Amino acid sequence: MKKYTILFVMGLLLYAKVIDAQDTGTSNSPAPGSQSFLLTGSGSVLYTASKDASSFSPETLLLMSLAKINDRLFLEGGVKMEMQDNGDFAFGLEVLNLHYRINPWLTFHIGKFPAPWGNVLDMFGEGFVGRFPVSPIGFADDGMGPTDQVGFGFQGGIQTGDAKMLYDVYVANGPQLIVDEGPKEGNMTGHMDYGSLSDNNKNKAIGGKIGILPFSNSCLQVDVFGQYAGKTGDRGSDYENVGSSSYGADFNFYKMFSSLLVRFMGQYEATSTQNVNYKMFNGTDTANYTFDNSGNVWYLAGTLRPSGLQNKYIRNIEIGARYVDYSPPEEALWGGLPQRQLTFDLTYWFTWSSQINFGYDIISRSGAETSRQFVVRALYKF
Repeated sequence: MKKYTILFVMGLLLYAKVIDAQDTGTSNSPAPGSQSFLLTGSGSVLYTASKDASSFSPETLLLMSLAKINDRLFLEGGVKMEMQDNGDFAFGLEVLNLHYRINPWLTFHIGKFPAPWGNVLDMFGEGFVGRFPVSPIGFADDGMGPTDQVGFGFQGGIQTGDAKMLYDVYVANGPQLIVDEGPKEGNMTGHMDYGSLSDNNKNKAIGGKIGILPFSNSCLQVDVFGQYAGKTGDRGSDYENVGSSSYGADFNFYKMFSSLLVRFMGQYEATSTQNVNYKMFNGTDTANYTFDNSGNVWYLAGTLRPSGLQNKYIRNIEIGARYVDYSPPEEALWGGLPQRQLTFDLTYWFTWSSQINFGYDIISRSGAETSRQFVVRALYKF
């Protein structure tokens, strides 16, 4: 499998070299003045207030760079500094991805990249296009689906009449099964880790996304996506052959009604991991621990913005509401009963990419309210 994959990639790159020579009659060496570099990013701060506490805090500082090496070769890089749940500020590699444009509808890339996985992380993953100051539960690193990947892939788009189709497929290290035989508190056994930069076995995950924009004005986009990893446990361990699969779908729709811009979006995703008996030390001896390791999460959201009005202040106001339903594995130590999240938001757009959000967030578990908070987020993109 690995040999054929390498041969396939080499064949595509050889094909690209031949086409490039036919198109330009020159090599891929950069011409004088053809190289360029872009540095961009964003920063955000938060204010949160609940019944018991209130706090100001820095949220994220994201620095992204794009280097154009020649007309076909690009290097994308980024680092992110982010506030953690425990109050610490973490620094990490967000993306490091080399792109090679084979032709107008096909690009090869290799490195660390965000998974093409739903509009929560893919389309609205960057804060400057998000309408809500808090993330939906169940979709981020503590959720059910893939996040970051390390590997290679192919992406592109095709025009078919008025409609457009996009695709993004990849082969990556994939998820790593978390196994912890220690105390139960904070135990994430059976959950998947997407944060490691190196693989824990020889198996690779295969995944991707196919999307369609059926209308000429691109007002609607519908995507389906999935991933399969046949082995997620450490090589040589009892859990090496534990497989995991994820799939989902999303949509994003917007339309102008007179002077009012209306937007609706939503996403569903589910993950199922093979059930096994885990060993758990309970203080005196070792016992077996197992559960139905499958779950799902979905959300629906809508926003209204009077962007067609002449008043320059009112037309920059957007209001929205979002509902999330998260059902983790009920018997998992990190799972539990289903959770619901309802978020209301008022956003004022200073520019197309800089904003201030005022949000009210309510989370409940199986009908009983567990948290309620008021959140203000200010974000500036440069």
